[in-house]
Amino acid sequence: MKIPDFLKKGDKVAIVCPASYMKGTVDLAIDVLTTWGLHVQAGETVTAQFHQFAGTDDQRTRDLQWALDNPDIKAVFAARGGYGTVRIIDKLDFRAFKKRPKWLVGFSDITVLHSHLHHRLGVASIHGQMPKSFEDSTQEALLSLQNALFGKEMNYT
Repeated sequence: MKIPDFLKKGDKVAIVCPASYMKGTVDLAIDVLTTWGLHVQAGETVTAQFHQFAGTDDQRTRDLQWALDNPDIKAVFAARGGYGTVRIIDKLDFRAFKKRPKWLVGFSDITVLHSHLHHRLGVASIHGQMPKSFEDSTQEALLSLQNALFGKEMNYT
């Protein structure tokens, strides 16, 4: 299993929305990630809406593809789950990602991406807090996510 490079202060990360549209904003998540020393770029799908989706299938594919391919982006956060990623998974090109794996973070509908990365590409990812859920998260959960992304030792009891 290939482990993407751990994050360090100054790294750029992306927030995209490959599934359902965002209700509200990702402002709190951007603030949290910024306090971790990260530079956050929000994709166009974070504010897009097409029916229940964060934009059309083509928009969501293009936005996620941008984040996967961009060599400056070191981690990709799915803003939320819901439904829709399964509609675009076969349209994504993982060739650049495979050469430069990066962390993908999310859960719910994003599990289709985790499955693809694990089974088809042999790349680790994080089934963890998404920007939409930062507001309802505990400090312990966010610290655990931060520690995982930054490669800090994790202890579980």
